[in-house]
Amino acid sequence: MKVEALILRPSWVEVDLDAVLDNLAQVRTLLAGKKLCAVVKADAYGLGAVPVSRALAQAGVDAFGVVMLDEAVQLRRAGIVTPILNMGEILTEHAGYAVEYDVQQMIYRPETAQALSIAAARLGKKAAVHFKINTGMGRYGCEYEHALETLQQCRRYPHLVFEGVMTHFPLSDAADKSFAQLQILRMKRLRRLFEENGLDIPCWHMCNSGGVLDLPQAHMDMVRCGLLLYGYYPSEDVQRPLTLKPAMTVKTHIIAIRELRRGDSVGYSRRFIARGPERVAVLPIGYADGYDRKMRFNGYTLLNGRKAPIISGLCMDACFIRISDFPQARIGDPVILMGQCGEEEISPHDIAHAIQSVSYEVMARFGKRLPRLYFRDGSRVETLHNGMQG
Repeated sequence: MKVEALILRPSWVEVDLDAVLDNLAQVRTLLAGKKLCAVVKADAYGLGAVPVSRALAQAGVDAFGVVMLDEAVQLRRAGIVTPILNMGEILTEHAGYAVEYDVQQMIYRPETAQALSIAAARLGKKAAVHFKINTGMGRYGCEYEHALETLQQCRRYPHLVFEGVMTHFPLSDAADKSFAQLQILRMKRLRRLFEENGLDIPCWHMCNSGGVLDLPQAHMDMVRCGLLLYGYYPSEDVQRPLTLKPAMTVKTHIIAIRELRRGDSVGYSRRFIARGPERVAVLPIGYADGYDRKMRFNGYTLLNGRKAPIISGLCMDACFIRISDFPQARIGDPVILMGQCGEEEISPHDIAHAIQSVSYEVMARFGKRLPRLYFRDGSRVETLHNGMQG
C-alpha cells in the first residue's frame, strides 16, 4: 500500500514493523506454547502503540499490556479487539471505563474490586480482573503474606471474573538471580495455597523480558514482553539466544553548517569554544524531542557510516556535531541519532550509558514532535504526526 504524506520536520523516527514481527516469532520459540502479553505501554516504548499493536494483533498475540486506562481506550478506539490488561492502578471513580471498554484491570485492593463490580452490574457486564501480589517489587500489589486473605475479600463482589494472578520482577535481568528465585518460590507457594482453598485462577504470570530469557521456570501460563519485541535485550547480563532486529531508528538532517575560527563558540553558555579552525553541523533536534542534554558529554551520531561527536550543549530544538573530519558533508545530509549505518550502530543502551539512564527511558522519551514513519517490506505504509495519522 502506497502512503503519501507530507513530512516538513527534518527529524523523524522510523519503525520497522517487520522487525517487530520477526522478534515476536523469535521470542515465541522460548515460550513452549505459553501465552504472550505484548507490552505496549508508553506508546509502545516510543514506537507508536496503535500501529505496533495492529501488527502484533494480526500476528496473534494473546493480550496487550498497558499501564493506564487512557492507553487501553486508545487501542480500543483504534479497533483493537485483543484482550487488554491494564497493569496500572486506577481511581475507583474510573472503574466504569475499564468495564465499558472491556479492559482487564489489575486489582489488589477490595475497594477497587467493589467499584469494578458495581460498574459491571450497572452496565450489565462482568469485570475481568488480574489479582496482583507484591512479591518484592514494592510498587503495586498486596503483600504476599496476606494474599489469600486479600483475594478472598476481593472475591466477595459478584460481578468480577478473576482471569489472572500476577507479580513483577525488579531484578530479572541482573546477573544475580537470587531475589528473582525467591519471588518465584513465593508465587509457586501461593498458587498451591490458592488451589488448596478452592481458588483456581487460570492465568498466572510474572515474567518480563529478562524473565523470558533467563527464567523459563517462571514462564507460568503467560509472559509479558516489551523490549525484546522491539529488538533490544534488557541488559548486558542476560542470555542472548535470539538474533533480534532493532525496530526503531531516529534520524535527522544537517540543517546548517558553521565554519569556526579559533575562539568562536557554539551554543548557550559558550560550552564549546574552538581552539582552531573547526567545522560544525547543526541538527534540528533537541531536548524538547527527548534527546537528552547530557549527550554533550560523550554522545555521538552517525554521519556517512562514521561517528560524529556531539559538542556543546543541546538546545530545545537543535544540537551540534563536529564535522571537521567530514569535508564532504553538506546541508541536507542524513544523520542517525539512534540506529545502524553500515558497520556502526548507536543503540538505546549506548545512549543510556551516555546519559546515565536506562534504554527504556531513551526510547520512550523521543516525543511526538518527531513524525513516525512505519515500514513493511521496505515500503512506508503509515505516517503519524503528533500521534495522529498523516
